[in-house]
Amino acid sequence: MNSNATIKKVGTCSTPPLSPQQGQNPTVFFLPGLEAVPFHDANRYMGSCSLRLWKSLPISKKSPPIPVTGDIESLQNNHHVIKKELLDFVSSNQEDSSDSFKPFDPKVYARASGNATSQSDSHTINDTQPEWSSIYLYRQGIRQSETCNKYFPRTAHILETKCPHIMAGKCGFGSVYFSKLKRNTKVKEHCGPTNVRWRCHLPLVVPENSMEGSSYLRVGLPGVNEKCVGWEEGLPLLFDDSFIHSAVHRGNFKSDGSSSDSITDFELDGARVVLIVDFWHPMLSDSDRTALGVLYPPGS
Repeated sequence: MNSNATIKKVGTCSTPPLSPQQGQNPTVFFLPGLEAVPFHDANRYMGSCSLRLWKSLPISKKSPPIPVTGDIESLQNNHHVIKKELLDFVSSNQEDSSDSFKPFDPKVYARASGNATSQSDSHTINDTQPEWSSIYLYRQGIRQSETCNKYFPRTAHILETKCPHIMAGKCGFGSVYFSKLKRNTKVKEHCGPTNVRWRCHLPLVVPENSMEGSSYLRVGLPGVNEKCVGWEEGLPLLFDDSFIHSAVHRGNFKSDGSSSDSITDFELDGARVVLIVDFWHPMLSDSDRTALGVLYPPGS
């Protein structure tokens, strides 16, 4: 694989660092020489191969070998469509339904600690049992056809027609799922399986006050390259999950029931929900991606 390709400078922006980097420790497969930055900011993509994911550009003779398709731009533009399907699903399905959110292994999450905004918030949060759960559209590369077709057809169509860089369906490292953090939950520090993918969070439900230091995604090695970012509804976050990372949602729920979105508060009880989408690392060529799909096929 042509993993040692460099990225040309654009304007005054320097070439981004390449793997391996401190704090980057994938658990299954590591490919050196790929761009390695914990977070990829939409406003600072010049000089970075992440440009290929953020925004679409006209195809010309000077276009890069891997098309600049704007997959993340497409997700952001269709945020309201995806959110509506999610809320329609939540409002029509019972929590104990076989189609509902399924908790991850409790060993990978714990109770979040500290920083409640008030005494009443502290009481409410401490009474909430932590939980991290999911609804998969693609799991380890395999399409969950019944879920996609029955409950999320428009979301699946957006992913499959407007996001050509997704790994789902092509490699076992690629998943797509709705991720729900209940109030008072921390996802423990961990590294993803590989650095050949980048992970995107599309925030769909973010309770009020959740961006005031009480709910956040932390990526990178503390004191070296760590960055902490809060979720804001409709604004995607793109990061390299081969770096050590964790997530915290202490949450906020109005006990009087007042809310701008009654369905969200009533059914989700102050939880945070994002759509997680795995993309191929943009430096990988088509032949690289094909080879990785053979080494780690869907389901592996």
